[in-house]
Amino acid sequence: MNITKSKKSTPLQVIVSVLAALFGVQSDNNRQHDFKQSSPWPFIVVGIVVIGAMIMAIIAVAQWATAI
Repeated sequence: MNITKSKKSTPLQVIVSVLAALFGVQSDNNRQHDFKQSSPWPFIVVGIVVIGAMIMAIIAVAQWATAI
């Protein structure tokens, strides 16, 4: 993903960036772009939501597996 340095991240770019960082596959250019943003809050909020969704998915799979 080629991102210009002067533009703010779109919501989709924030989500993709958080997911890539979560799995450790984010490119150096995207990481540098993310750190140049004026506010870290969009990344923090999306990160918390993604982690919450992953925890809920793990709980759901565990409950499903124990119910079988």
